[in-house]
Amino acid sequence: MRITIRRIALVAVFAVLALFASRSAMAQADPTGLPIIGVWRINLDKSSPNIRKFRQATWSCEYVVENGGIRNNVYDVYPPPYKGNPTGVAPHDHTYFFKLDGTQAYTDPEGPNNEGQTVAMWLVNRNTIYRQRQTKGVDDERVIYEVSPDGKTLTWYAWSASKPDPKGVTNMMVWDRVN
Repeated sequence: MRITIRRIALVAVFAVLALFASRSAMAQADPTGLPIIGVWRINLDKSSPNIRKFRQATWSCEYVVENGGIRNNVYDVYPPPYKGNPTGVAPHDHTYFFKLDGTQAYTDPEGPNNEGQTVAMWLVNRNTIYRQRQTKGVDDERVIYEVSPDGKTLTWYAWSASKPDPKGVTNMMVWDRVN
């Protein structure tokens, strides 16, 4: 009986250690070489129709590896036609930094809009990132970023965390790789 209890305890200890090791590895996810890194332009024809109401076909995102994390630059037009801003984006565009560590600490994911927004990002697998946005400490948006196996298409599946649509509707944004 004691041997069985010891074996169960040993297996439980190894399971806990494996869990902590995997969480530690996930918290230190290195974005270098991930397929999301690069520049993407919105494909309005493949995206949800309501995106056309507030975005133009020139809307672009750039993901750049920076200090062990990712800098996401969002442009109305890419390449940006303006100079002089130290971040390289115009006042109506925005930029923010995050790491793939699940920490709800990265500010202004929608730009400096004075809404007290933060974002946490997790690497699900090489081609998939999960995002949880909060506004003033309350979960309000979730997004899955998924790069196609051929690396040519990025799809965002976005939905409200605070006001779920009873029909299960999400905003789907499809992006084509620019470089």
